[in-house]
Amino acid sequence: MQTTKSTDFFPTLVLSEHFLPNCGGTITWLLQTYGRYFSGEVVIVAGELGDTELVDQRLPFKVERIRMSMDDWDPTRRASFSCYLRMFLRVRKILRHHRLYQIHCMKVLPEGLIAWCLRYSTGVPYLLYAHGEEIQMRLTSRKLGWLIPPLYKGAANVIANSHHTKTLLQQIGVRSERIHVIHPGVEFAAFQFDEVMRRAVRQRYSLDEAPVLLTIGRLQRRKGQDMVIKALPLIRKKYPNIKYLIVGSGEEFESLKLLAKEEGVQDNVIFTGRISDEERSAYYAACDIFVMPNRQIGADIEGFGIVFLEAGAAGKPVIGGRSGGTGEAIQDGVTGLRVDGENVEAIAAAVIDLLADSKKAHAMGEQGKLRVKTAFAWDSIVDRTRQVAATVIQGV
Repeated sequence: MQTTKSTDFFPTLVLSEHFLPNCGGTITWLLQTYGRYFSGEVVIVAGELGDTELVDQRLPFKVERIRMSMDDWDPTRRASFSCYLRMFLRVRKILRHHRLYQIHCMKVLPEGLIAWCLRYSTGVPYLLYAHGEEIQMRLTSRKLGWLIPPLYKGAANVIANSHHTKTLLQQIGVRSERIHVIHPGVEFAAFQFDEVMRRAVRQRYSLDEAPVLLTIGRLQRRKGQDMVIKALPLIRKKYPNIKYLIVGSGEEFESLKLLAKEEGVQDNVIFTGRISDEERSAYYAACDIFVMPNRQIGADIEGFGIVFLEAGAAGKPVIGGRSGGTGEAIQDGVTGLRVDGENVEAIAAAVIDLLADSKKAHAMGEQGKLRVKTAFAWDSIVDRTRQVAATVIQGV
């Protein structure tokens, strides 16, 4: 691959339904990558999310807001087709007004379909990100399975967040030479903390010096918060004062609360709700182990697991599932442990192992910190992204 030079300038339109003021791994990836592009090089086209003028004004690039959400992504439905047509016309106008040379899409739908249409109507090539779970989720859809492969195949290049995701792409016919594995990065400095930050969170939730488990992520079944709750009775036999902080919101909130009550561990489980990106480091600081025993639910998988790297940057040992692409985020036995996310006993044993062996847990945390600092710096990730962008322009 040709290496880009510091003078290379790629006028780029970035399409992303999800954006600030919301938070999430994909949004962080977008901000950290394109915020490092040259001034005036990028225009973000993002979904409408209420009054966002002040948020957008603080960003290092221009942001255009359009309506991107819809009830059904199926373009053969009349209502959905109207939404796609409206987005297409609006994005085409922005593309021409700013004289942008390529489109980068953060998801396959709706962004990828809009870019695919623009490619055939304007000749502007597009790059498509692949995160893993959306490939299997969409391919199992009777309504959308036919649509996904052409959108990935029509991209000049695809950035896959893991080798596992690359394999999924190859299985649907995407040419290997067009797939570039670039792991998401971590802003290492943002996850360094001091004792004041640690104690502030512990005092907020009256944790005292109890051992603390932490999960940060959307409350959905594949993340495995339910399995940690089920493991707590076993863990509590050795550590009766164990506390489990569940950070995030989602569709499983009520069922998780009910499960904690049914397991008799409601006093050990604390639901914090959503927190800001700025608060995340303090929560990592407050925990002893970050645990997210992800597993596959139907077609829903964890494509990579950036939270494992964030915990590593904070010097915390991690426990994750063996499903999906987490093997590239966790070095099993080095930065943390990977377990069967369907096995309550295995999850409990991994937690007890790390709580009982503080030297082992500390060593894993230090190895995680070193790995993030050396292998997942955003500057190097942006350099690789720009190299891929250069081949998009060249029509490779």
